[in-house]
Amino acid sequence: MDQFIRKASLVGSVTLAMAVIAGCGGGGGGSSGSSAPAPAPVAQKGTLNVAITDGPGDTYNHVWVTISAISLHTSPDEIWNPDDATWQTTQLPAPVTVDLASLNNGTLANLFQNIVLPVGTYRQIRLFFVGANQDLSSSAQSIKDNETPPAPLQWNDQVEYQDSSGTLHEAPLEIAYPTQGVQLLGSFAVTQDSTLNLAVDFDLEKIIVPFEHDGGEAFTMRPNLAYFDLNQSGAITGQVDPTRICQPSVLPSSTCAYNLIVHAELLSADGSRHWAARSTSVDPVTGQFVLYPVDLKDPNGNPLSYDLVVRGRNMETLLVTGIAPAGTPTSSPTVVQTAPLEPTISATEYTAQLASPLQPLTSGFSLYQETLPVSSQVAHPVPYEIRWGNTDPFSGILFQPMPLENANILLAPYNGGDTLSFTSVIPQEGLGGYNVADNENAYYTLSNNLLVQAPTSGSSTTFTPPIPTLDAGIQRGSVSGNIAVANAAQYDHGTLVLSRFATIVTAVDISADLASGGAFSIGNLPAGDPTTPVPGAYYYGYLRLWKAGTGLPAKIVTIPGFVDLRKTASVTGFNVTVSAN
Repeated sequence: MDQFIRKASLVGSVTLAMAVIAGCGGGGGGSSGSSAPAPAPVAQKGTLNVAITDGPGDTYNHVWVTISAISLHTSPDEIWNPDDATWQTTQLPAPVTVDLASLNNGTLANLFQNIVLPVGTYRQIRLFFVGANQDLSSSAQSIKDNETPPAPLQWNDQVEYQDSSGTLHEAPLEIAYPTQGVQLLGSFAVTQDSTLNLAVDFDLEKIIVPFEHDGGEAFTMRPNLAYFDLNQSGAITGQVDPTRICQPSVLPSSTCAYNLIVHAELLSADGSRHWAARSTSVDPVTGQFVLYPVDLKDPNGNPLSYDLVVRGRNMETLLVTGIAPAGTPTSSPTVVQTAPLEPTISATEYTAQLASPLQPLTSGFSLYQETLPVSSQVAHPVPYEIRWGNTDPFSGILFQPMPLENANILLAPYNGGDTLSFTSVIPQEGLGGYNVADNENAYYTLSNNLLVQAPTSGSSTTFTPPIPTLDAGIQRGSVSGNIAVANAAQYDHGTLVLSRFATIVTAVDISADLASGGAFSIGNLPAGDPTTPVPGAYYYGYLRLWKAGTGLPAKIVTIPGFVDLRKTASVTGFNVTVSAN
């Protein structure tokens, strides 16, 4: 594993004039006596299998990622260190490249099999990726893309998508500091002589973050992952009438619906909103969809019932309440309706864009929600998640304006698989209205809702994003220092990025400092203090360097060590000298 980490960091050389945090080991003791030591107890072991699956991404043909290893720990706060033996690490014999966009509608990729682990309760998983800037792995080389003629992938992590005219595009997927791994928190027990089967969910709609690079579209990742115990999961299946869906062979038109997504939603812990616990896309050819795996019970062992949101472009949103999952996709699943659902085509929509960058940090997301009216069926309504938009982490606004339907909601209670009886209702926000809430990527609380309504004229609107607040007990931290890039004449643009668990937290433009160097300061970073430490308030840095107009991806130069704000609100002297060759 140490070899993997070292190789992954060789994308540039950086000298960091600050205290680099290193892992420390404890000492031991001894005892004397004539009796022979007792035999060591036989370690108890269990087995873990880890599959990966995916939620929907309505704009991506393919999202390839190359995975090399997995590591687990019993502490949720342990910092990754390849030399720390308390991490239980399994490295694949060779990296494996997986198309996340193909792992939809209940499809699983069984990536890690028969991992033998000491018995215990594990609370942290790290998945390790081979970065887009690293040498192309043999698994990525073996995969052909959709070019004419087909060609091997250009990057280990790559996005392929079509624009509105049907033109095919490819771009690297820049995973922020992949050598620290993508973190997944939870609590799962490995017991003696038993097998635990987990599925890790990548939801493309939420984890893929488009951003502007050199006048084009580029991508990074916001890996807010979830996991499911397959032994405690069920399935929900259904079908939408495919004659009302735009087919992949033609461009979308106003006469059919497209980009259909299905959310299985639950009430949030504080009761303030519904959130998408599991999502999938609707197959445009067959109209079928499969939500699997879906949790059968909550953490207290109570059976779960979900409300199903079916939304898309050019259609009224469908909302079916009170569906409990069961079985598997092929064995006694819960069926939404035996006949296909019939969406109502509604080509009236508009787009919404942030009028100013998200604050206090530009890297975050917006939720677009609608609320049912009060009725005999809904006594205390709270918003449902309809759409989700990640902000460009460098500009703080959406890379593309958010499309919003200017239409009613079709509401029906679940009827045991029989034909549903839909009622057309106007959301509390009004026809075409949405409650919008924003958040940052770490230690911030979702903002208050802001009402965004359809424009009275035209087809677009803008709004000032509401501001999230720091969680209770979290301080506003800062980091400052100086930066100099030697031999940087080949670059005229640069960004210093701070990341956390493979997610961009914030960034600062250093383009003006590439030639002569300069001072910088970054604020509003979540931080702790000596009396109230924040275990996850540490940030890894890297540089993005590029020459404008070349059309080339940015050069990624990693910075060793990390900025430690776990017990302090300020780090100074973050002085970085970079050799960009």
